[in-house]
Amino acid sequence: MKNILITGGAGFIGRCIVRKLLLKGYNIRVYDNLSPQVHGEFFQIPEDLNKNVDFWKEDIRDKESLKKAIENQDIIIHLAAETGTGQSMYEISKYVDTNISGTANILDCIINSRNCVQKIILSSSRAVYGEGKYKCKIHGFVYPGTRKESDMKKGFFENRCPVCGMPVTLCATTEDSMLHPSSVYGITKQIQEKLIQVVCSSIGLPYVIYRYQNVFGAGQSLSNPYTGILSIFSNFCFLVSSTFSVSFSCCSYSLILLEISIFF
Repeated sequence: MKNILITGGAGFIGRCIVRKLLLKGYNIRVYDNLSPQVHGEFFQIPEDLNKNVDFWKEDIRDKESLKKAIENQDIIIHLAAETGTGQSMYEISKYVDTNISGTANILDCIINSRNCVQKIILSSSRAVYGEGKYKCKIHGFVYPGTRKESDMKKGFFENRCPVCGMPVTLCATTEDSMLHPSSVYGITKQIQEKLIQVVCSSIGLPYVIYRYQNVFGAGQSLSNPYTGILSIFSNFCFLVSSTFSVSFSCCSYSLILLEISIFF
């Protein structure tokens, strides 16, 4: 049975993946620094994970530790990252160091140390698309930048065509849409993708990249900036009524796709 290393495996998505793969009989190694911002100061590893996985409390930026963790691993699922578009705009070095340098460390270890890695799976983000795809009546499909403050002050929150300035209509952002990140976080995820694509292609290492959008569910951290409106909403619910309960069901679609990626 395959050995799988999951960076950031103690996070919300990571724990869901770990539990799913354990049921399939895989040998799991979790590599996570248990960031207080995400897990709190007194985070306890869930008992079912603590007993059934090889847990390493380490940082993705520590190349020597990472090199040892990769040994004897067949597949790497790379989830470890700083997340949150807003926070990334004022903690730039932190996001660049963790997301870009961390990914570079993984690739460095794969290339320059003895290992048996057969595939790498990257957790990217829809943030690489920025505002996404829109349609202008005159210029067709366009990719606007961020909204203008002057418009929002007037109560106009729609995007405008970057060519003529007229309001545009939102369209489905397909996978082949233009990559146009509008945050430091989005830029770091795009660079992660390019590092994986270029390096893995050069050495013949199969890879899969997923661009997650607004993943949520039971067990999600409410202190993580990625959580965004869910954090505000849940805190409001607790304040309004101690008897009010909210539950979210985590969609298993991403887990199904990830499981397929392991086999193919």
